[in-house]
Amino acid sequence: MINATLNPCVNSNASLGIDQACFSILNLYLNPVIFYAIAWDAYTGTGFPITTLNPESNTSLVIDTKYPLHIYYKSVEPDRTYEYCHSTYTFKEHGSYGWNISAAYLCSDIYVIHEPANSYFPILIAFVIYMLLAVVWITSKIVIQMIRRKLSSNNVHDDLDRLQEENPTLPVIRTTKFSSRVQSVDAFRGIAILLMIFVNNGGGKYVFFNHSAWFGLFVADLVLPWFAWIMGLTITISKRAELRLTTSRVKIALCCLRRSAKLILLGLMLNSIHSKSLNDLRFPGVLQLLAVSYFVCAVLETIFMKPHSLFGRFAIIRDILDSWPQCLIMAGIVTTHTLITFLLPVPNCPTGYFGPGGKYHYREHYINCTAGAAGYIDRLIFGNHLYDKTNNSIYGEILRYDPEGLMNTISAIFIVYLGVHAGKILLLYYQPNARVIRWFIWAVFTGIIAGILCNFETEGGMIPVSKRMMTLSYVLATSSLAFLLYALLYILIDYKQLWNGAPFIYAGINPIFLYVGHILTKDLFPWAWNIAHLSHASVLAMNLWTTTLWAIIAYLLYRNDIIVTV
Repeated sequence: MINATLNPCVNSNASLGIDQACFSILNLYLNPVIFYAIAWDAYTGTGFPITTLNPESNTSLVIDTKYPLHIYYKSVEPDRTYEYCHSTYTFKEHGSYGWNISAAYLCSDIYVIHEPANSYFPILIAFVIYMLLAVVWITSKIVIQMIRRKLSSNNVHDDLDRLQEENPTLPVIRTTKFSSRVQSVDAFRGIAILLMIFVNNGGGKYVFFNHSAWFGLFVADLVLPWFAWIMGLTITISKRAELRLTTSRVKIALCCLRRSAKLILLGLMLNSIHSKSLNDLRFPGVLQLLAVSYFVCAVLETIFMKPHSLFGRFAIIRDILDSWPQCLIMAGIVTTHTLITFLLPVPNCPTGYFGPGGKYHYREHYINCTAGAAGYIDRLIFGNHLYDKTNNSIYGEILRYDPEGLMNTISAIFIVYLGVHAGKILLLYYQPNARVIRWFIWAVFTGIIAGILCNFETEGGMIPVSKRMMTLSYVLATSSLAFLLYALLYILIDYKQLWNGAPFIYAGINPIFLYVGHILTKDLFPWAWNIAHLSHASVLAMNLWTTTLWAIIAYLLYRNDIIVTV
């Protein structure tokens, strides 16, 4: 929060960095006072001392603008220490602000000395540029089609045309690996993977493009559950096709196991990039989480799915009747996860704790309780083989835990299964309206349950929304948005055919290749480079270029009929 070595608020040769502002506090006391501040999201009755304000002085500080700050000060007088002027304020990047503290235990409102910069303007510029590129691309395609029609109307024929006139047959259809794919599925998966590449590379250093500090739902918090959800939808399609070909269920299950093992091995290889030795190799990871959740749901479908489903008078709920054993098993998994979360004793911590520990909830009581039961289980099972980032942007130093740990993987199984059910709706109902209505009903149902669990608040209710712990409310909220997004894509691409899904369909064809590739090339040119003067604009430009370059690579793979599978 505070830059103590070189203060750009008093040194004209220095400049403020990303998400920083100046804050000048005029202390009119005859005694020194202690200034306290903490991110509002982490404030639960106590802040942290930032600096001592000398009597009758003006102190200029560098303030972090990522999150709203809760500020106050304490008087330092003999025999008493009181807190005064509690205020919460949203500082904006590169602004200059003032605050006056008087000897009468009063203070002014926070006022603006110099207007802040518009840090969101680069996003608008980027949006306009991409829209112009889209317009140019669409216009060029229309012009090319018009030219082709003009040439055709002028009776420009080649030898093949004359041959077809002499021997009229059905038109030749070019078949590729992509001919039988569901375009809305590839478009959804492409949105997820390109968004993942963008946020993993920094998201322009904007807070809302990155992961939430612990509670809440930001853009980056959507990509992994969306990818898991659409993976579940494809499980339904692929397993139904394999069973209709009378493939042995044992053979299908072994294929699922083989694919999961490949994903786990690939995930461990990626984790080894940042490990110095096997002693600190991280065992959990994104691909490992996807592998386990895929295997569980794919095997359940292999065991219980029927090659053909006919339900007569109960056809209106055939998607539920078709999978009642899977639904019961999934209910058992979710119930078990919830009971462990709320009932497992964690040493020196309250049961059912969802917080990050660290500076949160009075650190002296909860400092060893990071992620509650989920964190405790991961530390017990994996030891040092966990995610090693222990410095949280809001809550300070926390214990090691893993966002893709064992309990979170169990949560991911439920996300994948909700995608499986969306796939059943796609296969079992043939009228587009029947499909869309059911997806919409599931979106509303899961969204309402998520809201009830978290009391429709960022941090509240029985089960708050937290990507870090993949809480049940988080699973249901992100799945609700997945149902809505897929329904919209299905209407635009497959039903009304108003859009072919480009450019996202190309990325959705080779998602694992793009994911592994962007991890391996994350800091390499031409995907990335060192920026001399960091700003939201410069970082956003680089991150968008990285994402665009991978989209171009995906298109080239599509043009060359290449699908890289695991």
